[in-house]
Amino acid sequence: MSTSVEYVATDAVAYERSMGRWSRRLAEPFLDALDLSAGARVLDAGCGTGALSAALLMRDPTAKVTGVDASDAFVAAARADLPDARFEPGNIAALPLSTASQDAALALLVFGFVPDPLKAAREMARVTQPGGIVATAMWDFSGGFPFLRLFADTAAVVLREGADWRDKHWANPIGTPGRLGAVFEAAGLRKVRERDISIRQEFDSFEDWWTPWLTGQGFVGAFASALEAPARSRLEGALRRAWGTEGPRSFVATARMVTGEV
Repeated sequence: MSTSVEYVATDAVAYERSMGRWSRRLAEPFLDALDLSAGARVLDAGCGTGALSAALLMRDPTAKVTGVDASDAFVAAARADLPDARFEPGNIAALPLSTASQDAALALLVFGFVPDPLKAAREMARVTQPGGIVATAMWDFSGGFPFLRLFADTAAVVLREGADWRDKHWANPIGTPGRLGAVFEAAGLRKVRERDISIRQEFDSFEDWWTPWLTGQGFVGAFASALEAPARSRLEGALRRAWGTEGPRSFVATARMVTGEV
């Protein structure tokens, strides 16, 4: 198995089972930390299946939400679920929006998968009006994401390709404290502030945690589904032992959030 497998975003339903459900939970504390005006024009950059947009419209049905995502499948799913918002395919490092056309530009759980985070931050700032808010949050893979660290550390111990994969994706995670703030400052944003936001991730069983990865979405699913059958079986067995006694589990998941002003 080649460790060149990257992020896969082709199946919205499968994505919701693996990671989308946690995006929807994190959207709430993310929005709690912001002070968005009623009826604001808001960009959801890297909108995925529309978790953040849905949470925003639930709070403020008058908000004018525009979502942009590189996945055609995710954009189609968001359009179907949220007809009151506008969703477009596109690259958040080259946004298809006019300068100063938004009151706020938000990106939830995106910057860890963007080739050039600084360029993306500058684009978000460009489309936001002076005085407007730019904000993002990314999971703290190193110290704040134990449900996934359990997977990665186990894979690194039992599979050679697992060690290569973990080294690649955990080498320099942008959700580490200080990283996102530095990107925003380099992008010219003012009043930059970082904070942690957290949720609980509840799993009914080992299968509830393990089987969504086999649908092949995201960078974890891409890794798990690309393994040859013997390697995947070996990994599953090791993960079951790491899980411990069969039953439910609850993990705390922490993301690093940064806000700035144009």
